[in-house]
Amino acid sequence: MDRIDEQPPPEEATPAALAGRRLARSGGSGTAFHFRISSALKRIIGRDLITDEFVAIFELVKNSFDARATRVDVVFLPGRLFITDNGKGMSLGDIQDKWLFVAYSAKKDGTEDAGYRERIGTGKAYAGSKGVGRFSCDRLGQTLRMQTRQDATGALVEVVEVDWDRFEANAQEEFTSIPVAHRQARRFDLPPGVPMVQAGTVLEIGGLREDWDRDKLLRLRAALAKLINPFGSTAEAFEVHLSAPDEEEADIGAAGKAGSEEARALAVVNGPVRNFIFETLKGKTTHLAVAVSDDGRHLVSTLTDRGGLIYKVREPNPYALLAGSGFTCNLFFLNRSAKKTFAHRMGVPSVQFGSVFLFKNGFRIFPIGEEGVDTFEIDRRKQQGYARFLGTRDIIGRIDVAGSDEHFRESTSRDKGLIDTPAYRQLEDCFDKKCFLRLERYVVGVNWKDALDLEVEDTSRLQGDQASARITAIVAQLAGTEGVDLLEYNKDLVRILNERSDDFSESLSGLRTLAAKSGDSALLADIDAAAIRFTELQRAEVAARDAADRERQARREAERKAAEALRQAESATKGYEEERKRNLFLTSLASLDRETIEILHHQIIIHASAVNEIIKGQVAKLRRGSVPTAEALLSAFDNISFQNKKILSTARFATKANFRLESEKIQADLAAYLVEYIEQIASMLSETGVRATVSSSSRGFVRTFKPIEIAILVDNLLSNAGRARAGTVSFVIQQPSAKELTVTVEDDGRGFDPNVTDLHRLFEKGFTTTDGSGLGLFHVAQILDDLGGSIIAERSLSGGARFVIRIRG
Repeated sequence: MDRIDEQPPPEEATPAALAGRRLARSGGSGTAFHFRISSALKRIIGRDLITDEFVAIFELVKNSFDARATRVDVVFLPGRLFITDNGKGMSLGDIQDKWLFVAYSAKKDGTEDAGYRERIGTGKAYAGSKGVGRFSCDRLGQTLRMQTRQDATGALVEVVEVDWDRFEANAQEEFTSIPVAHRQARRFDLPPGVPMVQAGTVLEIGGLREDWDRDKLLRLRAALAKLINPFGSTAEAFEVHLSAPDEEEADIGAAGKAGSEEARALAVVNGPVRNFIFETLKGKTTHLAVAVSDDGRHLVSTLTDRGGLIYKVREPNPYALLAGSGFTCNLFFLNRSAKKTFAHRMGVPSVQFGSVFLFKNGFRIFPIGEEGVDTFEIDRRKQQGYARFLGTRDIIGRIDVAGSDEHFRESTSRDKGLIDTPAYRQLEDCFDKKCFLRLERYVVGVNWKDALDLEVEDTSRLQGDQASARITAIVAQLAGTEGVDLLEYNKDLVRILNERSDDFSESLSGLRTLAAKSGDSALLADIDAAAIRFTELQRAEVAARDAADRERQARREAERKAAEALRQAESATKGYEEERKRNLFLTSLASLDRETIEILHHQIIIHASAVNEIIKGQVAKLRRGSVPTAEALLSAFDNISFQNKKILSTARFATKANFRLESEKIQADLAAYLVEYIEQIASMLSETGVRATVSSSSRGFVRTFKPIEIAILVDNLLSNAGRARAGTVSFVIQQPSAKELTVTVEDDGRGFDPNVTDLHRLFEKGFTTTDGSGLGLFHVAQILDDLGGSIIAERSLSGGARFVIRIRG
């Protein structure tokens, strides 16, 4: 056996030689001393330093990646572990001058080949650079046999054998006195089950220090899946394969029980370690991507929600030390749908997979992102307000940086994350202020405001006026921040609301900010037109109420005078029969529910006057020679239609003296109110030819609502059923929980037009497949949006139409 000793640096470069020169220059005399190194050093930089066996394997896999390997095989045989790669291998000189040179790293001092730098595209650093990763072998087993060859066309295989326990036999021995055996062979010596390589490196670790049972091997597979970036293509040309022949039979049964491809990949031991593809989550939840621009001068942030763009902004980069790091951050909010998808596809709940991972040069920094590890103090902040802040259970994502140890230095123990440096502190601040808090503001301000939105996989819940107003406020506030350039935003969601919306004025203010920031003159013109329509509508409503109030006052005065005249007539003489008959109607009010009729009458006048004012406004424009736009006319007809439906519904109220319209808004049991309205009022819709039935199992669902709008909701559904030639419409009211009410409406009509493939379009303004206005179901959706509810259309199994309404408390 050959003895391969460490070669010290040339004498003239040693610290002792330098010290001797200084002594000579100063005229003094002395002796240069040398440190002695105990063989116990191996234990300190081996098992004592790398305490986690998974981390030890990570280090060896990263070494293979740095050696330009495209594939690594981790193979467990009884009592032995093989790690093989097809990388560049080592020459005898590499072994002597680099591998056996403790704590020396050619990657760190720049003498390693430059091809790797081009390969990862960062031009910055390697996955490892400490020079102690080779001692991970000591953490895993007692012995090491390394076989390595650079060239398969004739070069010999260099074989090095190390017995790690020999370094611990006597701490008095010098580290360099422990022999390391070396020999050469013509080919690699590999047992069955270990893939053959022609060039590269094979590590054979014997005397394993751990018991690698099936459960532990599966945990290793899951850990390796997160070692290489599981969110993208940083190391896409690098494959890791795990193999344990003794587990192949158990794998067959486990694969049969798993559901998705991802779940099968994690349920079996043998096979390639596949990176988790996050594209499946992008279309199901909220995603924020933040990146430093190529020139390092800007941060670019893109927010999407279930596949739809919300905004894209650019702002100056205040983090100088991140300028050349290639910093990117991808965060996903895990709503219920996303968590369900994740658990189904991965076979484990998202909370067990981890939270926000950090990757340096394409490889994960352990243990950041592990379950229970709160590196960025996300959960600590959530404790201050559970319903106001996101926690690690609510998000999943990654941070990517590239760079040298100068800026991003990994803990030598490899299980303590990154060491605190100025660059790392900037990374934390950037994540907190530019990434996490912005995602949180959107999720809490938009998604969490609507409990039903957390369960749907599309953007249907974002289409309503309330959600649109919230999104507009967030985008406008961000765009109004100094230095922020609004590059893109979703014009379908960030839009002008219906003039009747309570959020119209505030939303219009935010839209003006956006239009000014983006230089959108067309949007500014639309905003001005909408503001005019809103002013006209307000004026019409004020005029209508004034007219109704004047009429009410006049009627009361007439009643007073009539009553006084009657009193005088009756007290003077009973011969004025004609006068008594003339006042009969007014006096008969005393025997009826006078207050009810008075309120209903007042409501009808308000809505009729509003219609009159809207029409007068349009006529006045025409007389002035101002031709209304199509949008203005559609808005006017929409408002006329809505006011007219209020008149019709109020008139139906008036036919039932014992059905009270108490005020514009009431707080009552909504389920009971629906039952009473359908039984007493809706059943009178004889003009539609539809019979309405209702059943309820609600235990009580108290909400604040507008009775007239509930009437419009029911009447529109019955009217649509009548146009579809339905004979019966059933309303089934259920209460799945104390905070949720569902109403299933089903008719026996001819159903929906088969040409309509997207039934959600039925609720769009103006969309119709009949001779209707296309406003009925649009108004229904608006009313439910204001109630915090939703409606979906389905094709009934019986051939008719089916609507499912959900209202959250």
